[in-house]
Amino acid sequence: MQILYPLMWSRLGRQACQEQTVNTVAALARRGHAVTLLMPQQADDPGLSAADLKAWFGVEGDFRLVQRPSRWVGETLLPSLMWLRQIFRDPEAAAADLLYSRIPVMLTMGQFAPLPFAVDHYRPWPDDLPAIRPLIRRTTRNRRCLGLIIHSDFAAGAYRRAGVDEARILVAHNGANASGTSLDKADARSLLGLPADRPIAVYAGRLNAEKGLDQILALAALRPEILFLLVGSEGEGPIERQAAGRDNVRILPWAEPAALPAWLQAADVLLIPSSRAPLQRFRNCVLPMKLFAYLGAGRPILAPVSPDTAELLKDEENALLVPPERPEAAAAALDRLLGEPGLGSRLGARAQLLSNDLSWDRRAEKISTFLEARLRAAACCQTSQRSLYSSTVTPISAVMTGAAQAPTAAGK
Repeated sequence: MQILYPLMWSRLGRQACQEQTVNTVAALARRGHAVTLLMPQQADDPGLSAADLKAWFGVEGDFRLVQRPSRWVGETLLPSLMWLRQIFRDPEAAAADLLYSRIPVMLTMGQFAPLPFAVDHYRPWPDDLPAIRPLIRRTTRNRRCLGLIIHSDFAAGAYRRAGVDEARILVAHNGANASGTSLDKADARSLLGLPADRPIAVYAGRLNAEKGLDQILALAALRPEILFLLVGSEGEGPIERQAAGRDNVRILPWAEPAALPAWLQAADVLLIPSSRAPLQRFRNCVLPMKLFAYLGAGRPILAPVSPDTAELLKDEENALLVPPERPEAAAAALDRLLGEPGLGSRLGARAQLLSNDLSWDRRAEKISTFLEARLRAAACCQTSQRSLYSSTVTPISAVMTGAAQAPTAAGK
């Protein structure tokens, strides 16, 4: 397939949306698809190449990057609409089999696309914004809409409830690349200069107030003997300031993809903040990306009970789950994981087993199968409509001359 993938961003960053996009594109390219990324470029934006993206995100795959001069960058409404208008007229669109995008406004404006399209999305917007349900139904019923690729069954449920045909929904979880590390815990700690014998709990992800990290800091206050590593700082923000002066909390810079596995291997326990805020208050973190790297690390995971992660994390099976916003309960669960090595080993092994089916390559395989089937179905539908039209409409020449119409194979 010739896939055109327009971007909303024009500079390299650490946002999960960029990581998810480039890993998906690279995996699709590894399956043999010809993928072109179309990037807007404002006057002060740097020139970038596909090689730059591959190096930044640590991926492999033969995809193209095309930059187009544009004023329109970002996912807010007006820039998205104007960028879509530019995309639909771009020569790359004429050469593609389909347009594949994370641009949210495609959920309501995709019907104007000049070619078949699919939307990759993660938020349960029909539940959050009921007013847009009719627009989403209209978009997904358009003949050019191949479907929605949704990151979780939790979010997909919102589109089902909004009336989107199940045949046009694919749940394709995100993934993680194989760590490629042979380090054990002792080796990882030695490499990173961490204490060999002190219990260590690790959070790896973006550090901001929307991630519920106040709960990890509250947990750290209850367990001063445990070292808490927060890996992912990009500067001096509110979390960094709150953590300052705490002897058992270390703030560490964002880890490059190749460096992250060592930090995960150094942990006794991997932490997802025990908070409702990312999902229920900020609505911007559904089945977080960090979870997939955690699963592949084979370390026990401590996480909150939550409807999005529930489709992957099972209490006492591959993780230990606690009620959100209860640091005391999280502290008791952390004590269990540190005090019962057999429990931690069992949960970590089962988490790692689950991760075998949650790679970027596996995601690309599911997406490829879905899109190819939807393209075939659309082609068959168009062929059937043309055949029906040609078998039932009298040629204009026959009407003008009064000549009898020759019977067709379908109509004789």
